Amino acid sequence: MSEDLYFVDTNARQPADSVRITDYRVMPWPDGTRVTVEMGLTPFRVFPAMDISILSTAGEILRTISLVGAVERRPSPTLHVPQMESGSKLAVLIEMLDGETVTQQVIVPFEVAGPIIKREVEA
Repeated sequence: MSEDLYFVDTNARQPADSVRITDYRVMPWPDGTRVTVEMGLTPFRVFPAMDISILSTAGEILRTISLVGAVERRPSPTLHVPQMESGSKLAVLIEMLDGETVTQQVIVPFEVAGPIIKREVEA
């Protein structure tokens, strides 16, 4: 019976534990109030989870957001930036998760109200 047949392209999607960040754009807002973090992900079958944090130069977590079961291939959450002067140095920390295990970590230094940073992630 043809309704019992399912075709799955196994090359198109990967298990959650092998989902990787391929590229990113860190976009500080000109008014210094927020930063948008856009990232490209490899194809996936199981929706991945990730944490995105804003860190001080001392490594203190100032803001964080968790995406559980990210549905989009290019998620782009926006986080509030603590009130700081333009040009203050911070960093975005992106962690891909498999349960409690961090499978990939990307750290991107940026400046409050500074320029957009766009890069590909080396494999």
